[in-house]
Amino acid sequence: MIREVEETKFVKQFYDLMTEVECGSHFDFSNPRHDEWLRRRISRHYYRGVKFFGYYLEDDKPVGFAGLLAEEKLEGVACFGQMTELLDIGIFPEYRGKGYGKELLKYTENYSREFGAYCMYMATYAKSHETIAFYGSHGFAPVATLPDVHGPGDEGRVYLRKIIRH
Repeated sequence: MIREVEETKFVKQFYDLMTEVECGSHFDFSNPRHDEWLRRRISRHYYRGVKFFGYYLEDDKPVGFAGLLAEEKLEGVACFGQMTELLDIGIFPEYRGKGYGKELLKYTENYSREFGAYCMYMATYAKSHETIAFYGSHGFAPVATLPDVHGPGDEGRVYLRKIIRH
């Protein structure tokens, strides 16, 4: 079952997974500044209007999550509210490769369609070939690459887009 998750429950259930999604191996659990940074980041996502959707098994065991930002519509202006951005998606290691990520992606696409979005965007690290292939296999196409986003030597970020409404 997939459902929206409020902030305090998200932090309680998905914090460890969020460290992996946002920071990879760079996160240091023993460093209080890392903890503060991630908690602020999660709060900023919620403040911006990001919807976090949790995937749960029948016994309410969390499997993974997706974070989707739906651009707010501006009355009378056609160019606002036409896109959503998938900011994060993560599946706990023991559930990977079983289709849960695909289900979360489908859920966010349907949510985006119902929201009235024309397209969905997402970004990932340029060297995350498996991630790029995953999204490519679900209809997302690369539309831009920004090199060295995080400084010299960084491979940058690849932006992908999927048209969901014609």
